[in-house]
Amino acid sequence: MHFGSVLWAILGISLLIFVHELGHYLAARLAGVRVEVFSIGFGPRLCGFVLRGTDFRLSLVPFGGFVMVAGQDPGDRRHPPRESLHGKTIGQRALFWSGGVLMNLLFALVVFPLVFHAGVPVTPPIAGTVRHGSPAWEAGLQRGERILTVQGKPLQSFDSLHTEIALHGQRPVQLQVRGIDGAVRTVTALPRFDPGDRLYELGINVPILRALLRPAPGGPTETAGVREGDELVAVDGVALDGPRFEEAVDRLEYSPDEVRTLRVRRDGAELDLAVAPRPAPSGSRGRLGVRQVARAIVGIRPGCRLVDELGLQRGDVLLAVDGEAFRGGELRAALSAAGRLRLHLARDGRELVVEQSATADERAALAEHLALGADPALLLEPTPGGPAAAAGLLPGDRLEAVDGEAVTDLAGLRRIVEPAGEKALQLRVRRLAAGPVTFDPATGDLLRSETVTLEIAPRPRPTLGVEAEFELPSEELRAESFGHAIVLGAGNSLDLVKQLFVTLKRLATGEVGAQNLGGIIRISQFSYQAARRGPGWFWYFLAVLSVNLALVNLLPVPVLDGGHLVFLLIERIKGSPVSTRVLGYSQVLGLVFVLLLVLFVTYNDILRLF
Repeated sequence: MHFGSVLWAILGISLLIFVHELGHYLAARLAGVRVEVFSIGFGPRLCGFVLRGTDFRLSLVPFGGFVMVAGQDPGDRRHPPRESLHGKTIGQRALFWSGGVLMNLLFALVVFPLVFHAGVPVTPPIAGTVRHGSPAWEAGLQRGERILTVQGKPLQSFDSLHTEIALHGQRPVQLQVRGIDGAVRTVTALPRFDPGDRLYELGINVPILRALLRPAPGGPTETAGVREGDELVAVDGVALDGPRFEEAVDRLEYSPDEVRTLRVRRDGAELDLAVAPRPAPSGSRGRLGVRQVARAIVGIRPGCRLVDELGLQRGDVLLAVDGEAFRGGELRAALSAAGRLRLHLARDGRELVVEQSATADERAALAEHLALGADPALLLEPTPGGPAAAAGLLPGDRLEAVDGEAVTDLAGLRRIVEPAGEKALQLRVRRLAAGPVTFDPATGDLLRSETVTLEIAPRPRPTLGVEAEFELPSEELRAESFGHAIVLGAGNSLDLVKQLFVTLKRLATGEVGAQNLGGIIRISQFSYQAARRGPGWFWYFLAVLSVNLALVNLLPVPVLDGGHLVFLLIERIKGSPVSTRVLGYSQVLGLVFVLLLVLFVTYNDILRLF
């Protein structure tokens, strides 16, 4: 991690902790409670001063802080009741425990209007690449279109779009969109749960202005003539500013053994540079050079006659086209023949043959309105120049076992291949029989009669030795007046309150994955990124973090402010304080819960780093 990220994290978090503890300090003074220690950080005292009987100190561990007041422990009788917390009314004690939360909210309510009045740089809610087959693709969204509202709520940034969709869940969402031609229309999309990110998404990538290259010293890209700061235009003819952006990035980051042609822009001129990948260091993870054949219909864009008349559905598996087995690749190429269209499908474990008269244009339109993804069958196709292609693997071969161990998915294949290094492996595959297409009712797929054993030696993935830094578009979000800034600030604060409680609900129901929770490492990364975007964005980030800190402290967990407020509520209802024994045990359990949560989110952060 960059040292600057840690520094900015310490400064930003320390400021928010100071604000939180200042709230406790002021509330204690207002209630007439003696404040013994005001500490930023935990652990041994590093330095400080004593003022009005309070030890203001900076402690060794910078993440955290506390205010220690007289009588905070009900058993503490060192001071008279009029100076002790336990001697105060329920209302005065509630003021003390809510003081930090109120001060954090006040900090946000002050900072938000100031930054909106000065102007905050944001990434506009403009569609970058719309992933093929995604809900946004099905709804007809295109690269470069601006999303104006979600369910009637105006959008301020691309981050807001991502958050609103993640918290909306699996319900149809209405988007108001302004097209590239300036026309405004309303579309409806159904967010889809991404099992990798554990979030509901539309499938819209952040817009990219340009990609600046940073070649590794002495690496193949630098040897080919690429200089730091060159702007990447295309990879092997696939342009970065077109609909195949993701493919271009994949070609750059996941290079096979073949030479890559990088088109770069330098000083206004475009250059084509051939880069020969260099083998990865020995000991790197092995790879076979295969990908899973995409045959399942994962997305259908409406508006195509053939889709309706053929009765195609999401989840159908495309087995054959016009009597020829479909072995993956471009669907447009498979549909290029003229005449009557005949499709073999697998649906719910049974064979289905559908056919319809179709012109060449209608076949091409069908390819544009269907998106294919992987189906449960582990059918493979080799990547060009990879070990599997050299060993004779054919597109459409179904993998059954590796070194005698049954394999049913790509994750299982990786678990065997990656630790193997360059040791040769025996792959058993089932290959389609020659001749007419025949359906196998036992497997729900095409009949495969030939068993082939291939010996493939994995090779580490070669490298181009280059990194790309993506530059995002930016526009300034500025309030029209200070009154408007106050409205924007209050609205953002209320949105954050709603988002936290909806997030907790989604976590409980599994609609948001727990791996999306972040800790101090992630906060430090965001702090550093916010600082790089300028002071306006950094203060905006601190205001967002302050609201979240306030709301987390309100959770009814013992040792947190919310837990103490719950005990006060119980005391009000039953007419007497919670017993010392119950209070002690609950504090221990609360502390264990908080520590386990900290360990969990830190573990998440470490996984993201690697």
